[in-house]
Amino acid sequence: MAQPPTEAPRLPPREGLDRLLSVLTAEGWQPALGGSGLLVALGLGTVAHDWDVTVDAPPDAVLAALDRAGLPYRDATRTDGVYGTDRCLKVHDHLDLMVNFALRGPDGLEPLPTQVTGAWRGLPLADPVVWARAYRLLGRTAKADLLQDWLASGRLS
Repeated sequence: MAQPPTEAPRLPPREGLDRLLSVLTAEGWQPALGGSGLLVALGLGTVAHDWDVTVDAPPDAVLAALDRAGLPYRDATRTDGVYGTDRCLKVHDHLDLMVNFALRGPDGLEPLPTQVTGAWRGLPLADPVVWARAYRLLGRTAKADLLQDWLASGRLS
């Protein structure tokens, strides 16, 4: 089982993150922080190189909301390999928004739903179960194992 990190976490700038979360929430959607940011929030890592935010919403409506808010982005959606997310938008070099997060697994396309399960530093946290599955599908077994061990330890409230 992972030991709590002893050094202060190294995080990407929050530039754009709070604004993105506000824009999505104002539309009635529930965005959540996943990826390495989730690992740091749970005490399972000390470095997050970028922010990964997921949201379940109509892709065109998300694009329209970002445009109305004047929040610049570029489309970085991938459909090769395991990737099956409707849209992946780069809001900053250090901020990815995944709309209707999904990956391909042995049984086809697997939706990975956004569900807020907690908060950390004012940020909504994604479901560790979902991210353990995502990391497993991505072949990042060490990160998947960290989350599975954390879940098995009963630290999820």
